[in-house]
Amino acid sequence: MRDDSLFSIGEVARQTGVNPVTLRAWQRRYGLVVPQRTAKGHRLYTEQDVAQIRQILAWLELGVSIGQVPQLLQQPQAETPAATAAHGAHWESWIARLDEAVIQLASRRLEAVLGELLASYPLDLLRRQVLTPWVARWPALRERADGEALLAYISHWTEAYFARRLIEQEKGRPLVLAGWGNLPPLTLALDGLTAIQAGYQVLCLPNLDPAQARLLAPRWQGPLLVVPGAGLSAAERGQAWPPQTVFIGELSALYAPESPAHASASWPAMAAWLSAQEADDAAGLV
Repeated sequence: MRDDSLFSIGEVARQTGVNPVTLRAWQRRYGLVVPQRTAKGHRLYTEQDVAQIRQILAWLELGVSIGQVPQLLQQPQAETPAATAAHGAHWESWIARLDEAVIQLASRRLEAVLGELLASYPLDLLRRQVLTPWVARWPALRERADGEALLAYISHWTEAYFARRLIEQEKGRPLVLAGWGNLPPLTLALDGLTAIQAGYQVLCLPNLDPAQARLLAPRWQGPLLVVPGAGLSAAERGQAWPPQTVFIGELSALYAPESPAHASASWPAMAAWLSAQEADDAAGLV
């Protein structure tokens, strides 16, 4: 933050949930949210810029294409989000493009579509509107004669695609992300990508149990975030995890009912909690 009315791109990302890569893409490709610049070229955003980003997010939530947003902003009385509900087919069109690429075994096209989506839309929005509904369709592939082969292909391909993004991450604060139990496809990969965008360097352990975690804990740095899934027995749930273990995801409250602060269904809440912990660590309070 430069002063009370100008914000760095990192601060704007924290306030709005739109990562810096997407903010830069909006400016470069669509002329949206053009910030001021410091003498060294660093972006600085005003409170009006932040308000405009929130307005853009409201439109995107209802399915307005990011390419349509500049036109909406130029209208004397910009169309309200409630009036844009008819544009909801926009998300369905993206899912259809992904499905077509899978059926055609078009790996390059599949990579291009996902790359465009990840560059143009905030990950949380993209996850809810496109990726989760898309993954939910995968079992229906079994109805096709070639369905088992297609399902194996897309499962392997997406795992490799997102694993590569996790490996190519930039440096950041260390964090360990682990899966425990049966998780839906892409859950851990998308959680890891969210953590990277929040400024963490992620070590991903896809299949971890408490006993293994206690053995491995001396070898890693940072807190351990566990994403619990289905299929865990009462005996498994009763085992002790290492210190600094927190649970995240839809089932998190089931595994830390005595300590709500150590469980969260949302990444924004979890990121805020982790930041507070890091501040306390720096101050020597914990």
